[in-house]
Amino acid sequence: MTSASAFRDVKDNESPEVSLSTMWAKGRFARMAEFVGRARELGFTHVEANASVSPRTLSELMATGVPISSFHCPCPAVSSSRGKPAADLSLSSLDERERGEAVSFARHTIDLASSVDARAVVLHMGEVPVDPRLEAGLHRLYSRACPDNEEYRRAREEMAFQRGSRAGPYLDAAKKSLCELGEYGREKGIILGVETRFHVHEIPNLDEAGELLGAAPAGSAGYWHDVGHAVVQERLGFGSQEEWLSRYGHSTVGIHLHDVIGISDHHSPGTGEVDWEMIARHLPAQAIRVCEVGEWNGEDRIRGAVGFLRKTGILD
Repeated sequence: MTSASAFRDVKDNESPEVSLSTMWAKGRFARMAEFVGRARELGFTHVEANASVSPRTLSELMATGVPISSFHCPCPAVSSSRGKPAADLSLSSLDERERGEAVSFARHTIDLASSVDARAVVLHMGEVPVDPRLEAGLHRLYSRACPDNEEYRRAREEMAFQRGSRAGPYLDAAKKSLCELGEYGREKGIILGVETRFHVHEIPNLDEAGELLGAAPAGSAGYWHDVGHAVVQERLGFGSQEEWLSRYGHSTVGIHLHDVIGISDHHSPGTGEVDWEMIARHLPAQAIRVCEVGEWNGEDRIRGAVGFLRKTGILD
């Protein structure tokens, strides 16, 4: 079994702290001790507990003693009182029972993070209900290399209109949830990271992130930048990655590092089309670095990730 001291030895030898998300472990390792050992071999000093790990898997992970930098909420993956996954509950729901249960699961994640001296909990803040065919249409048109034609522009405008006209009450509910969780997180010594989302209808968009962070209790929450999500939204015509970083870089708690090919994300850093040097210019030294790569990335694709990130300046 790989011990926490082995990870601390890496840190003592002045390698920068960098985490590997348990996303990569899904279906790849029979036991978390194997994942932890391989993570260290690949140059990672910490791990992030992803929202897809089961209670048993999380217990195994915590038993290894590996330093856990952050938890991706809700963690572990369990069912809600309604029989659907806890991850499907929304912190922006207008149904107060659903919103309250989502807050409860988030509090439990904060408790777990505090129990192992993690630094942060990453939050998905909910969504604005829109016609799901709109974004599916945008993806389809983009894949046909049609992002500049009239049909695409109409679909993008309709998406923006639907989302904008409906957002108000859902954003208010998300603010309420963040305020409740911010107070709880402060008591537990855990900072919350409001994450950039993949889907256009999800909260926050570029302007809403500032509203959410402004509403949170002082010092309780910051911005969590997701590289792949921001690139995909930019390519679909909704904001730019550099603007996200320019606006919120100073308040960045952490970052999910993964590469993008077209509008497919969660590729290993260095295997896609992301401008990593630009990101490095905006990233504060204290931000938690987490490689969040899909389990379908072979080990050959992730083996050089830490060295690549160091070369680009993401890791000092």
